[in-house]
Amino acid sequence: MRKTVPFLALILILTLALAAQALAAEKRIVFIDQAGQEIKGIFLAKAGTAVVGPGWGRNLLDKWKLKPGKRVNIAVPHDQGDCKFDLKYLVREKEAYVIKDVDICQAVEITLFLKDGQAWANVK
Repeated sequence: MRKTVPFLALILILTLALAAQALAAEKRIVFIDQAGQEIKGIFLAKAGTAVVGPGWGRNLLDKWKLKPGKRVNIAVPHDQGDCKFDLKYLVREKEAYVIKDVDICQAVEITLFLKDGQAWANVK
């Protein structure tokens, strides 16, 4: 009986760890730069919480840059209950554009556009 309790506890811990990992899963999305400028950063924040600073999370491009007309496949962290995110992309130091309410659960490809100071995205 004593050996059964630690074994059941181990199974419970592993099950909870796997469930937590599934909730904080990563999804891969292809980002395409049709903004006509090099994109230096792509950031996400839960929809409606768009804030300045660390609320945007890490730069999904990491140390890389996305050149005009090019595409990159990025692992995007999300939990499966929250699908709507605001997306910010940086083209120059202190020049960023925000696209609100992007459904990353449904997205497989996001094309970023910029014209006359207006930013938008096509989400497929």
